[in-house]
Amino acid sequence: MFEIPVWDLLTSYTWDSKELEFNWEVYDWYYDDLKLVKNLELKIKIFSIDDWVSVIIENLKTQVKYWDVLRFIEINNIEREFREKFELINSDDIKYVSKNNSIDLKDVIREEILIQCID
Repeated sequence: MFEIPVWDLLTSYTWDSKELEFNWEVYDWYYDDLKLVKNLELKIKIFSIDDWVSVIIENLKTQVKYWDVLRFIEINNIEREFREKFELINSDDIKYVSKNNSIDLKDVIREEILIQCID
């Protein structure tokens, strides 16, 4: 659902970019521990940097039900790196480009929403 092709950026020049906007209904079964009761609105910028891409979720909005509590979520400027090649020195928050040259934002979105729910 949140898989975005990036082959075009990986084969392009450094700092090439694209912007995407989404307004998705996320089904109840998609996340085990969260229920998104309103559509998920995303505004994303993706930049090419050598053999990886930088993703900036400029804006994420939704309303979630977590432990039977409704929370309005609005987060700005979430940054993640998606590398093509695995290296041991990479930190835990670095994700990887899939073999089909796409990135999956499912876990990033879940993590960020959970952080807001716990605060």
